[in-house]
Amino acid sequence: MRRPAAELRPVLLAFFAAALWGLWWVPVRWLEAQGVPGAMTGVTINAGAALAALTWVTLRRQSLRIAPRAAIGAVLVGLAVSSYSLALTEGEVVRVVLLFYLAPAWSKLIEWGFLGMRWGWSSTLALVAALSGAVLVLGGDVSLKGFGPGDVLAVISGMAWAGGAALIFLEPGTRAAPLATVTALAATAIGLLQALAVGEAGPLPAAALGGAMAGAVYALPILMLTMWSATRLTPAVLTFLLTAEILAGIISGALFLDEPFTALMALGAVLIVLGALAELLPVLLAGRRRRGSGGAV
Repeated sequence: MRRPAAELRPVLLAFFAAALWGLWWVPVRWLEAQGVPGAMTGVTINAGAALAALTWVTLRRQSLRIAPRAAIGAVLVGLAVSSYSLALTEGEVVRVVLLFYLAPAWSKLIEWGFLGMRWGWSSTLALVAALSGAVLVLGGDVSLKGFGPGDVLAVISGMAWAGGAALIFLEPGTRAAPLATVTALAATAIGLLQALAVGEAGPLPAAALGGAMAGAVYALPILMLTMWSATRLTPAVLTFLLTAEILAGIISGALFLDEPFTALMALGAVLIVLGALAELLPVLLAGRRRRGSGGAV
């Protein structure tokens, strides 16, 4: 029987990682202000994380060989990270953060449609809350009017994250370091392709070294924590836990970037967090019941 601390550890670490994800915009926007093209900001950060990860696995003599499903999942998460970084330079931080969190809705649909997991009342509430919250974030407009490139990239990022988390969850024995390494390498390669697509690839100013350092000391630990949790928590639970990023992202974005944060957006954020709680609480309560039953035998 698993100890309560062992069950709670991935939850707490995922929550902590989420708070750090919410500040991802800080190095991205700083690099952009230093003259690094927007599409290359994420590339420099992810490249630094990839180099640090490769150094780590080499020193630890860990193999980079992982199961095909886990590898594809890591690549999809890399797509999510690179698209998210680019979205932060193309759109408003608050909108990007909140639109990314349609990811829990995609995760629930993947669990139900492809993993054969049960669909209960909490799943319905979580899905309705996430979608309703996204509509409010967009000002109550369900049309594509005013839906910019940053918004599109944020939604793509959420979809890629949901799919990647599902595939990683199917390979629970995979180590976090190789997963993080593949994710960072994929994010760097995909980011370069995105930069080429928007015409922003090219020589970089010296400030790009600062981005690489941020990748090593900031991005890599986040990736390691997230990948470790991804092998232990179901995709929906992990993704809903990561909604803690909303608090860090929207508060810091509204305070330091002077971006609009309307009452409708606040209500949308509340609905998305409500969906997270609806999905998370039954899982934690079920864990408590199992422990209580085991202790009584």
